[in-house]
Amino acid sequence: MPESLSAESERVLAIATDEAVALRQDFTGTEHILLGLVACDDAIAAPLLAKHGIVANEIRAQVAGAGGVGGDESSGTRSLTARAKQVLALASREAEGLGDDAVSPEHLLLGIIRQATGVAALVLRDMGADLAELREEVLEARDALETVFGGESALTLGTSGAGSPTNGAQAVVGIPTEGPDDAASGPARAVVPALCPSCGQPLSEVLAAASVVPAGSTVSGRRRSFGSVTLIFCGACGHTLSATR
Repeated sequence: MPESLSAESERVLAIATDEAVALRQDFTGTEHILLGLVACDDAIAAPLLAKHGIVANEIRAQVAGAGGVGGDESSGTRSLTARAKQVLALASREAEGLGDDAVSPEHLLLGIIRQATGVAALVLRDMGADLAELREEVLEARDALETVFGGESALTLGTSGAGSPTNGAQAVVGIPTEGPDDAASGPARAVVPALCPSCGQPLSEVLAAASVVPAGSTVSGRRRSFGSVTLIFCGACGHTLSATR
């Protein structure tokens, strides 16, 4: 079972602690982890939460409305609540089941969804998210990223956890180069940054994912139809790199 957190997940937990401080609470709960996910700016969790209108101010308002803001300046270690620890354990299981070596933000979101009874899951429901649908979208977005950067593709992405780009990671593409032993060993591979073909920004910094319903598709209530498409796109200019159903 993966024990390590990706750099992004470590940032999520750091932000969660900061949010607990801002809310004057002496603990870090699932709601603070959700706030960390909204702010972490990764390629899967943050865009999908934003797509569903799950934003920091609304989460804080939900917590405050439930009487979750402390009255005095808090102090202490702000240790994880039992449910928050359970989310981390479930996220580790999700990473293991998906064959990933580290827990990334999408695994944390899957952990929140699976835990289901924490404040974060209640907030997601209250803000109109269907947890089963959100889980499906996370997995679809992850699969779409692997389609672009996975084994069969000529394009590969350096990550701290398989399947999700990380800030500062190096995207590389193999380019054949001539050499004296080409016939015996095959072409060498030069490593160059993978750039957005539209704006030229490094994909490791701007890659994003979201699920959309194409025009003409029908939707019943909040549930999306089978016409939903997961887009992998450049977060800087919006150029679409891949689309999968």
